[in-house]
Amino acid sequence: MKDKKFWILVVISFLLLVLPNGLYSAFDKDEPKYLEAAREMIESGDYITPYYNYEYRFDKPVLVYWLIVLGYKLFGLNEFGGRFFVSLAGLLTVLLLFWWLSRHKGKDFAFWASLALLSLLDFIVMASVAMPDALLTLFMTASLVFFFEGYHRKSEKFYILAFASSGLATLTKGPVGLALPGLIAIIYLILRRDLIRTLKEIPWFKGFAVYLLIVAPWYVAILKKHGYQFFKDFIIFHNIHRFTSKVPGHPTEWWYYLANYFWLFLPFSFFFPFAVYKLWKEKLNVTDEVFSFVAVWFFTVVIFFQIAHTKLAHYLLPSFPAFAVIVTWYVRKYKDKLPYLITTGIFLLLTVGAVGFFVYKGWKPVGLIALLPALLGALLSLKRKDYRFLLTSFVGTMILFKWVTLPSLEDLRAKPAVGKEIREIAEKHPELRFFFFDYTSPEIVYYFRKGKLESINPKKAKELLSGDKPVVIVTRENRLKHLKGTKYYVWDKKKELITKHSIVVISNVSEEKLNGNG
Repeated sequence: MKDKKFWILVVISFLLLVLPNGLYSAFDKDEPKYLEAAREMIESGDYITPYYNYEYRFDKPVLVYWLIVLGYKLFGLNEFGGRFFVSLAGLLTVLLLFWWLSRHKGKDFAFWASLALLSLLDFIVMASVAMPDALLTLFMTASLVFFFEGYHRKSEKFYILAFASSGLATLTKGPVGLALPGLIAIIYLILRRDLIRTLKEIPWFKGFAVYLLIVAPWYVAILKKHGYQFFKDFIIFHNIHRFTSKVPGHPTEWWYYLANYFWLFLPFSFFFPFAVYKLWKEKLNVTDEVFSFVAVWFFTVVIFFQIAHTKLAHYLLPSFPAFAVIVTWYVRKYKDKLPYLITTGIFLLLTVGAVGFFVYKGWKPVGLIALLPALLGALLSLKRKDYRFLLTSFVGTMILFKWVTLPSLEDLRAKPAVGKEIREIAEKHPELRFFFFDYTSPEIVYYFRKGKLESINPKKAKELLSGDKPVVIVTRENRLKHLKGTKYYVWDKKKELITKHSIVVISNVSEEKLNGNG
């Protein structure tokens, strides 16, 4: 493609999603599990069964692990390699939306809608971590776009591409990769009163042949290898049970998505309700082919995951391309009547809050540089009544956040540091055994890389600390109260970045004695 707007999107996507991904360590509870599972695949040579901390991990299908492995093979065993193909999926989603909208709404609309998608906060977050949600969003977007093209062009080729995309989505996150795009397509056809005729037109045999060619090999291989255990853990628990029942540690409140709406859809959180109202009032959700399709797309995804008992913010990610199309239509048509004042006020409050939090935590002020584009853009959008200032400045803020703010906080991140520290200890002293006590951290597991880190209870911890064999135990400082009366040495203590907790490394031998100095 020679289009300048296309290449602008490519450059911005690389600057925002891909290139800075080696500048910050693994995040939170989930990403390190995927990174570690892929590492253990390489270590074991078993590319069928995912393991995490040397135990079966049947949470998700295999495609995300394979892509992380491929990234490791290309770029080394590091965060950049692990995140590369997930970030590339985010980039491809943006370009796919641009390609689709260029054909139906013109390249100018396509450019701003694609940039709107690229600016959405949770899209940036999920396309910057080694997790399957950005991949699922790419393949679901492809499945829906190709279905739309197949339907309106009467094209067998696009229908088959839709089936292939659903196959990749199923290999990424399970049956939802077929069920959800299929549900959206069915609702769209029902509303158009064209369901029966279209069902006869779709090349079902060829489509499912391609779908099964993609999906079946791994599912057959893992079922053959693990049988009912995989079926029980993956199909029954992680698909059926998650949808119909509460999963420990996951929210189920009906208002969960409403409570998280604001940050998920920044910087357009306040614009979207007005956009939906105008879309409905002008009947474009019925009369316009693209807008009627994306309206069904967005609300089907949201309602589907709202009905599900288990709720997580990133579950809504497949709705983001549709959100971007709807909000772009609104801000372009009603740019003089947008709630700029509300948005600018919120950005000012967030800026003040961020500055206060940085000062309170004692973090490096350089990290606050990222706030400047968003603040400037909000003020300019208020003065000029032009949403493009808000959009481009928010993208600029997120680029600076990933290139400057996150790296400035790396030295303060306790869990990756502890994981690397105990890995170095294990390399020098292979006779040591390592444990978690009444605590676990996927980040520490991922950076340890020297065997399983078992989590033990107070009784076992006391027994090990009182024994003759040298052990190292990682826990939170507040857990030490359970070890009263037991002698141990504190090797290190690091305060966590966000919480008030500290992580401690303790042992039943002193560092001096271990190193031959005591």
